[in-house]
Amino acid sequence: MYSSTSYRAFKALALFILVFPTVCFSTPNSTFVKLRGEYFRLRNIDPTGDNPAQLSAWESLAAKIREVVARNAASDGAAELRILGAETQLRLYRSTRNRSHLTSALAMVKPALSDTSVAPGKAELIAGDISLYYGNNDVAGSYYEAAAGFQGRFSWLAKQRLQGLRNGTFKRFVPSQDREVPRILSPKHTMAGIPSGPIIVIDPGHGGEDSGAVSSFGGEEKEITLDIAKRVKVILERRHQLKVQLTREDDQFVPLGRRTAFANRKGGAVFISLHVNASENHDASGLEAYYLDNTNDEASRKLAERENGISSGEQVDDLSFMLSDLIQSGKLEDSIHLTREVEGSLRLKVLKTHRNLKSLGVKKAPFFVLVGAHMPCSLIEMFFVDNPIEGTKLRDDSFRSALAAGVADGIYKFISRK
Repeated sequence: MYSSTSYRAFKALALFILVFPTVCFSTPNSTFVKLRGEYFRLRNIDPTGDNPAQLSAWESLAAKIREVVARNAASDGAAELRILGAETQLRLYRSTRNRSHLTSALAMVKPALSDTSVAPGKAELIAGDISLYYGNNDVAGSYYEAAAGFQGRFSWLAKQRLQGLRNGTFKRFVPSQDREVPRILSPKHTMAGIPSGPIIVIDPGHGGEDSGAVSSFGGEEKEITLDIAKRVKVILERRHQLKVQLTREDDQFVPLGRRTAFANRKGGAVFISLHVNASENHDASGLEAYYLDNTNDEASRKLAERENGISSGEQVDDLSFMLSDLIQSGKLEDSIHLTREVEGSLRLKVLKTHRNLKSLGVKKAPFFVLVGAHMPCSLIEMFFVDNPIEGTKLRDDSFRSALAAGVADGIYKFISRK
């Protein structure tokens, strides 16, 4: 028989298990899943990490991740949790500018550098981004070189960073703010105070610290797209008396989620995002026009990954695509029609006089910047800036005017037939 002391101890243990079952039986993996879920929940509440009301929640999450990683450093999934921990610390740094968060981010990611369970190049890319925030461009370059040596999406992103460093086009990179899933607004909150007549929203891709694609002569996507967007605005306003709004008027960084939110808030009838393309070997060429949809085409998916600025291997999460699909379900045909009109007008305005150029046609891809739009939307890749021939043309004033005229004419044709 048990002694009374043993019996009391056994009874106390049984009562503790009944009251706190998750403490006794939760596994490291289940804890990792919960923390990952909390990360994405917070990210959807505060997409760009700049909401002061959520600062304490991010700090609490960072502390939980640090504690769990310390207790379960050797467990399966700990390396991926370290990556999330590093990204959480980077968010806190961007919000507070407290360099202790950089120190914590680097401490989180360093053990993951040698962990084979992490996607190749993923940890190296994040370590490079942390080093850029420190101002250590040489160290950042070393991490990017290591990431570029792997196969896959992180290699391509690392090569982009390296190109920017070599051209001196940025001193620090803000990779994750501009890939966030947007807050999807209810249509009833977007119509108040909207003037009559269709409003066209033009989105000049990239901006600020995010230079986008860069040519061999230093031409930056962010400058090209802004210049052409302003020309489109002038044509539509003066020639067709349409109201036009730009998501950015100067060289500023605008997170992707805020671009469609801006279009929704303005009650836009059309949303066009302008970009120029780039390829890994600098030999691809052609114009491309896209509407929002999933695709099995590998080239289109890789382009979407580049434009989305994915630095942690994430895709657009299923919930956001489902919400966007509900919004776009009645707009898909219109989006396809809009995309075809713009691509067709660009053919007429540009390819007729530049016969050595070509169009790769209308395609579909999962671009973050189009997710959440309440109106027909399209993304235009206006040739390849790193192609020697097309890059040279993109520097030319008359060529930019032809591109702007093609985009404007396509939009006007679409609006006129509605």
